Amino acid sequence: MKLFFKICVIFAFFNLLNLSVFASEVKFIQITDIGLNKQNAYKLQETIKELNSYKDVDFIIFGGNNIQKANIENLNYFTHLLRKVNKKCIVLLGNSDVLSSSGINKDYYLKRVRRALWWHHSKKPNYTFKSKGNLFVVMDGSKQYFQSSNGYYSKEELFWLNKVLEQNKKKKIIILQHFPLLETKSKWLETAKTEDYYNILDKYKNVKVIVSGHYGDDTEILQNGIYHIITEKYSETGAYKIIEVDLKKDFIGTYLVK
Repeated sequence: MKLFFKICVIFAFFNLLNLSVFASEVKFIQITDIGLNKQNAYKLQETIKELNSYKDVDFIIFGGNNIQKANIENLNYFTHLLRKVNKKCIVLLGNSDVLSSSGINKDYYLKRVRRALWWHHSKKPNYTFKSKGNLFVVMDGSKQYFQSSNGYYSKEELFWLNKVLEQNKKKKIIILQHFPLLETKSKWLETAKTEDYYNILDKYKNVKVIVSGHYGDDTEILQNGIYHIITEKYSETGAYKIIEVDLKKDFIGTYLVK
């Protein structure tokens, strides 16, 4: 009887192992436009406790505009709270996060993020990573020498994106970025010169999801075969979004938490 029990346990273990190896559904949380400063840091601290309670989340995206203004004090608060997150973190840059004249350029910001996350984060603002067989591409679009509310994807970034999509033609891809490609009523917020970006997407057709923030509203729309997900500002509503994606099954599910 005991022998039979051990065999069943071993068999069940290998079944679970196989399921985890071949599972293709990835679940992550996007929290964006936090606008962190000394006055509201306690609010994010409480939200992080809530995020840590999720047992089946693969990673958390801090989607840009993480701090209210690019200064050392705000960045210190942000990196301090990052250390309290018990899951893998992906930190994006928005228009309020970096400004070279304030002593916070992209290299410094990401160095601080990497240190807070025990160096388990890219040191580059544009990079790729995999989760459960899904390929994620992180795009930047922020400026560091001057600040404006408009994002801009440079020729160098788009050249890099074109190379990534060319090398992964047969893979379905999810892009994470702060600045959306969709049009908005506010020209003050709209991403500049998106036509070059769209030309690359139209050429390869393998990008299936783009997750972004910045515009402030909660928007989801299918456009030219790409599902665009924009999550509203945490700083205004305390909201974040749970996103589940299984590109092998063409499944995308989202849930806005307030």
